[in-house]
Amino acid sequence: MPRQHDNLLSEELRFYQENKEDFLHKYTNRYLLIKGSTLVGTFAAKKQAIGQGVRQFGNEPFLIRLSGEDTPTFTVPVLALGLLCQS
Repeated sequence: MPRQHDNLLSEELRFYQENKEDFLHKYTNRYLLIKGSTLVGTFAAKKQAIGQGVRQFGNEPFLIRLSGEDTPTFTVPVLALGLLCQS
């Protein structure tokens, strides 16, 4: 039985793979914010991309990739933005 999170970003990953070469030429060294099959924005810094993703999509999954990157980097926005506090 497949786990629910196995396909969590499948649409975003497929969209990135299909457009990877185009993204590399147009957005070299930029972080891409992808939701579904839409490039939402490009950013100079990963933290900017994560911040916009959280503002726009809240706790819904979205993909951040460095243009041309082959290996995905998974980030938990609450940790990356320092929103999780210890008591």
